[in-house]
Amino acid sequence: EKSWQPQDFLPDLSEDAWVENVKNLREMAAGVPDEVFVVLVGDMVTEEALPTYQTLLNTFEGCDDPTGTTESAWARWSRGWT
Repeated sequence: EKSWQPQDFLPDLSEDAWVENVKNLREMAAGVPDEVFVVLVGDMVTEEALPTYQTLLNTFEGCDDPTGTTESAWARWSRGWT
């Protein structure tokens, strides 16, 4: 199974046709309410940052999981994110 990230569904700004791709995306999303966009952006930012959050949590005493096998509740919960 191929790993994917939320930004994979957005136009690639390094491509020559990025402007047209952004226009197409805007047209497809024209009827989506602002509230839905806010949720989607929040979800995307959260998904992109999950490894960062997990790494930060891993530095807190009681939540640390140096080997990825610690059985504390916090360590198991933190691993469940990633």
